[in-house]
Amino acid sequence: MSFHRVPLLSAGLAALCLPLLAAPAARADGLISRVATVHVSVPGVESQAQLADRLRAQGYTDVVMSSVYPTPVNPCPQSNPSWTSHPELTPVHAGWNGVASKDGQVVQVYAELPSRWN
Repeated sequence: MSFHRVPLLSAGLAALCLPLLAAPAARADGLISRVATVHVSVPGVESQAQLADRLRAQGYTDVVMSSVYPTPVNPCPQSNPSWTSHPELTPVHAGWNGVASKDGQVVQVYAELPSRWN
């Protein structure tokens, strides 16, 4: 390859890559998108039914709590009735606990528990 072809090759590669550099802004809801969440501080022992009542008091509707975390194999455990049938017996656990709706948008419910090391 001669030295005269290197600038042409560089210019050609730059022309191909420029559209890719601008693509992330245009494709923001492609592979990676933001998920609406609500973080609730749980000061002590509380059941998922109590957490659901607190969310309803704050204007959330369609609150569904699940006793298991989502996984790649089971991304929507809130749709399984056996995992959502007894929120009054299920303690709130740190992290994801279920889903709720507010203003027409479904949000993921995350509980923040106090650290035992404080």
